[in-house]
Amino acid sequence: MIFLKGLLISLIFGIPAGAIGVLCVNRSIEKGFTAGFATGLGSSLADTIYAVIGAFGITLISDFLQLHEKIIALAGGVLIFAYGIVMLLQKNERKTVENEVVKKDETGLLSYFLTSFSIAVLNPATILTFMIAFTSFGITCQNFCQSLSLVVGIFFGTVIWWLTISFTASRFSEKFTKKGHLVLKIICGGLLIGFGILCVSRSLI
Repeated sequence: MIFLKGLLISLIFGIPAGAIGVLCVNRSIEKGFTAGFATGLGSSLADTIYAVIGAFGITLISDFLQLHEKIIALAGGVLIFAYGIVMLLQKNERKTVENEVVKKDETGLLSYFLTSFSIAVLNPATILTFMIAFTSFGITCQNFCQSLSLVVGIFFGTVIWWLTISFTASRFSEKFTKKGHLVLKIICGGLLIGFGILCVSRSLI
């Protein structure tokens, strides 16, 4: 039962959006399903870490994150902004031969994973989201097994989301022309820059 509640929480509160959603869609279309899914998994790991902090009541870490929330958020905003600039400046290196794409992606999967993880983990507000979700669903973990079951449910829920998003986006890859890929890059890069500016602005208020 606790596992199912964790799964439901991740499906409701963890809907892919924001900077990581943009990265996942862009990479799924440009690089293929594997690249997009690796991006999503980075976010899943970060969410799981915050879920562990919330579910197991690790107050020392949660207090530290809340105390330095603005500084951490500022770093996250700068990072997102930088990724947006890089995306706009990078050349379109998409290959027409599928094998070449796969070979290139195998060397960059760790990079895709780490970029999304770094963005997601620099969002300490996530732990507050989970705490609100736990309260809304009336979840009180009485022992280690229940807490672990909750965290596992949240992890699998986020994985399901990113699996769905990356698979769906990758299906549209062949429908994009060279011009279409350029437009997509400009849109995604612009969105990342916008998200970055928004995060920095909020952290300075």
